[in-house]
Amino acid sequence: MAIPFLPYRKPALLHHTDALVPLLGRKGISRILLVTEPVVRGNQITQPLEQSLKQVGISCIVYDQTVSNPTTDQVEEARALYNAHHCQAIIGFGGGSSMDCAKAVGARIARPRKTLDKMEGILQVWKKLPLLIAIPTTAGTGSETTLAAVITDSRTRHKYPINDFVLIPRYAVLDPEVTRGQPPAVTATTGMTH
Repeated sequence: MAIPFLPYRKPALLHHTDALVPLLGRKGISRILLVTEPVVRGNQITQPLEQSLKQVGISCIVYDQTVSNPTTDQVEEARALYNAHHCQAIIGFGGGSSMDCAKAVGARIARPRKTLDKMEGILQVWKKLPLLIAIPTTAGTGSETTLAAVITDSRTRHKYPINDFVLIPRYAVLDPEVTRGQPPAVTATTGMTH
């Protein structure tokens, strides 16, 4: 009965990464943190976006060490980059792991005095995140539209499910071109789960 009254929202959809440049310009954003994975960046899937941002003078700080089951240490490393470079927005670019890491970075920026273990559960963040944009490179996780992130404690290996409406990205970029750089097996496997 309470569902209609909860602050669930859908992210606004963009259909090409090129649409991000004017969007960021309209919002006055000049520095972003791009959270991705070594394979995604290694296959140069992020390169067109990085070049587009550079051409218009938007600084793109890249954290590309996200792995499957992102860890608390990775979240803190990415958060340190965000703070050190005075970023104003976060882009999660990759599979569900990159987007979960980006969401958790946003949560830690919104609540700097609250550790991830204290955000475990439902509605424990409850503070607006910096602008969060999701660019999925695979089909199936749906992380670009969900209110959930799962982060693994680097020491105990405990997984923290964090669920809060503020984790839903503001924008989701569903650009089929970004899947073309993935290995065929990855595209086939993730496409079958969708």
